[in-house]
Amino acid sequence: MKKIALLALLTTTAPFAAHAESVTGGLTLSYTQHSVDAFNAELDTTGLDGRLAIDMENNLSFGIEIGQSTTSLDGLPVDLEAEFYGFDASYAFGNGMSAGLYMDRLAIGIDGIPIELSLKSKGITFDYAGNGFTAEAFYGTPDDILNVELDNLGIAGSYTGVEGLEIGAAFQRAKLSQGGFSENLDFKGVAATYMATPSLMVFAGFGTLDVAGLGSLDSKGIGISYDLRAATGFGSSISLEVGQTSLEGLDADVIRAAWTIPLGKKGSVLPMNSVADSVLNPRRNALIAGLTAGF
Repeated sequence: MKKIALLALLTTTAPFAAHAESVTGGLTLSYTQHSVDAFNAELDTTGLDGRLAIDMENNLSFGIEIGQSTTSLDGLPVDLEAEFYGFDASYAFGNGMSAGLYMDRLAIGIDGIPIELSLKSKGITFDYAGNGFTAEAFYGTPDDILNVELDNLGIAGSYTGVEGLEIGAAFQRAKLSQGGFSENLDFKGVAATYMATPSLMVFAGFGTLDVAGLGSLDSKGIGISYDLRAATGFGSSISLEVGQTSLEGLDADVIRAAWTIPLGKKGSVLPMNSVADSVLNPRRNALIAGLTAGF
């Protein structure tokens, strides 16, 4: 699992981007710290996240998303590594509606051990954009794990009709079934961003993942992002978010720092490691979206 492979993945989109009518996206380099006072323990995570959307002239659009993280826990000699890849393609019908396909893969492993847990999924999407609103609904079927069937569906939307403000919400459900057993995992969240000045963004988000038999994983965060373009002449931003992740009374204080570089003709200064981004741009899997919000 190498960060350079993820960067190369985005680089391969350059030939398409050169012929694209509109290209948006960005890269976020991040550091996250979870402090659990109850155990006097600390989780340290470094990550790289990337997202690129390419709109072609023939009503076709393509998207790619990547994510990589390495997490270390005090006292343990090994690190936990995770990688995420996502691809999608859609066709716009000219009335604000579009439909498409997606596929993604999440892999989790331990550094130095050649064994990993992977979850692949694929599905269909339906989108709408117009009058300041954007919305997406999806349905997907991940690969079965240990003969447990996983079906995912969800909806997310945002509104940008007020200058400088974006508000959004998301709901996703993963249905686990095996034989006559069935259980739901639900992720839901709300988030907002506001451009207080041309260079300063304030953002906040809340997400909760209801985990079958384990209660809920709650995540909340508030932060600021500052665009360095005016100061350095280079389009990038730095951000700091503070928040909390909780699982059934066990709380972890969270600090997230990031450096975000826009790609294409325009890119968001919202860091991709924030709780707000996990709601406004959720991954199409309730479990993955909830874990992304919390960690």
